[in-house]
Amino acid sequence: MTDNSSPVEKRLQRDLAEVNALGRAGVRVDPSAGPKAVVGALRASADVLGFGSPIDAATHVMRRLEELPPEERGNPIPAYHASASETVRRGRPRSEGVIDGTLNLLFERQAPLTPLATVTLATRVRIMGDGTAYLAEHGWPASPSKPVHAFTGKPEELLERARVDLADSDVPLDQSLLLLWGARIGSPDLVGTQEQRLSVAERAGVRGGEIRRTLAKAEQLASGPEWYAACLYRSMLENLFEGFLGAVTFAVVKPEDIDDVDEELRQGLPQAGGAVPEAVPTGVPEGHWWWRAPFTRS
Repeated sequence: MTDNSSPVEKRLQRDLAEVNALGRAGVRVDPSAGPKAVVGALRASADVLGFGSPIDAATHVMRRLEELPPEERGNPIPAYHASASETVRRGRPRSEGVIDGTLNLLFERQAPLTPLATVTLATRVRIMGDGTAYLAEHGWPASPSKPVHAFTGKPEELLERARVDLADSDVPLDQSLLLLWGARIGSPDLVGTQEQRLSVAERAGVRGGEIRRTLAKAEQLASGPEWYAACLYRSMLENLFEGFLGAVTFAVVKPEDIDDVDEELRQGLPQAGGAVPEAVPTGVPEGHWWWRAPFTRS
């Protein structure tokens, strides 16, 4: 019998089968047992916590896998679930209260990106009135109270690590761009020698396809609720364009594509819920207006 499914449909069916194969049948806890007991039960059963449906799980993996440290991405579907489980098992828990009979718990942990940077990962678990618990989301905090990323290396070290990583196609581009961003906000002065900066430009320039995909990701985020992620992706790109590629930028991306992202940011960010100034990184350049946009509501 001929299979007339589209490539997208086939991919979805494979993903759903892989989610089901994980065997995450779900968890039941006693909501009346008290916060400590509920958290303990979730930690003990972290490896069988799953999303509300296979489609929900596959969608979260597709949208948010890149928020995880590269070493936690692995085989996407099992790796994403394993990262969520680890956050529930080791993360700091916080109750977000009960809404319509559903208790929401948020678990947060610090994960290393490289020896020079860390990222905060957050996993939200929903507990229904009957005690059924399931994963609601996992990745960067949607409403962070402080910057999601922290840089432990000196700006010069961040720049050099990014320069080296850009030559390795196995290192995700977003990791290198993040380190370059950390170098930018970590020093009021220009970091790196001319040779280093030219090397960054040359190595980034040949990864144009990845840069364009990152720009598309920024546009996707700009119209959604993840205000921090939208601002960060736009700043990582602007830092690359302005600080390294210069005029070469427009040989890699179209000016109108950048304008489209900025228009989405102008419209979406003033509507961002949960945004707080404390989550804006220190050292953001004046020209990166998008970080101020959530706080300039008319």
